[in-house]
Amino acid sequence: MEEKKLIINIMAKKKFLFNWTGFFSQKLVTATVETAAPTLVVLTFAVPGSVKAFSRNVHTEFTLVGKTVSSIALDYTAGTLTVTVTVAYVAGANFDLTFNPVRRGDTVVQTITNNVV
Repeated sequence: MEEKKLIINIMAKKKFLFNWTGFFSQKLVTATVETAAPTLVVLTFAVPGSVKAFSRNVHTEFTLVGKTVSSIALDYTAGTLTVTVTVAYVAGANFDLTFNPVRRGDTVVQTITNNVV
């Protein structure tokens, strides 16, 4: 009976074992902001359905220095996570997106390629 309780306890805590760093490093293909849409930071993943992992996340878990994140959108067909900011990016250096999930996993800092000209 003690063994069964131990297994149940391990399974209950398993939700905290998700590794976002590994997820990003294995599945992320591109992370960019483009001239055509300078308020949209688009992360594209190799497997379109993998963006479902973000379905329970909210925009407040994403931060960009000097910007306000107003929303996030998932496109399951294209495999994209789009982070919308209130003020457009201008030409300049690449920047970091920080993802700090409240529910599970570790904090991830992802460099975004700035393609705004």
